[in-house]
Amino acid sequence: MEKSARIVNVAKIWMSQKEAQKYLGVSKDWLKDRRENGTLHYSLVGNTAFYLKAEIDNLICRNAVTGKGLFLKAKR
Repeated sequence: MEKSARIVNVAKIWMSQKEAQKYLGVSKDWLKDRRENGTLHYSLVGNTAFYLKAEIDNLICRNAVTGKGLFLKAKR
C-alpha cells in the first residue's frame, strides 16, 4: 500500500486548524488537547483556530526523540 504525500505551503505564517492537522498528521482532538494544556498557542477568528507555523515546528523540535540538537541547530 502506497502512502500519499502531504503538501502544505511551508511559507505560510499562520495555519488553520485543518492545515495544522494535515501538516502534523494528527486529529482535531489532539490539537484541542495541546491548546487546552497550553502546549500550543492559538488565535481564534470566529470558530476557527489558527496556529503559528513556527510554533508548530518548535513543538516538533522540542519533542524530538533523537537528534534534538540537530533540529535546534537547523532552526538558527
